[in-house]
Amino acid sequence: MAKITIRNWEDVSPYIGHETAIIWPIYRGVGEPGMPLEEAPMEGMVGFTRHMMQAGKSGDYHDHEDREQVYYFISGHGKMKLDGEIYDVREGDTVHIPAKIKHQLINDSDDWIEHLLVTAETG
Repeated sequence: MAKITIRNWEDVSPYIGHETAIIWPIYRGVGEPGMPLEEAPMEGMVGFTRHMMQAGKSGDYHDHEDREQVYYFISGHGKMKLDGEIYDVREGDTVHIPAKIKHQLINDSDDWIEHLLVTAETG
């Protein structure tokens, strides 16, 4: 039977990923190695994370073979490089990135960028 869980991002230990992003892994997919059900309850998705990137930083340019992602920007503004094209992003924007599309977040502003990231496996 599925269990309801409530977690606050402040109760999660962050780590640095994609070279410069601070990542809080709020939820992961069921079966994530070493994670209890309270931290990895998601049956249809790989993860739900909070990311922050400080001013003047960029992440690595990468793709995911079998995962799609949705970025939802909570605050700040910057750019995303998506499959070789540069797009402006700002608070309130949502970006869907299909599997195998190279992507990179670029914070070319003077403020932090904060976004939520939903990751799901494809086929």
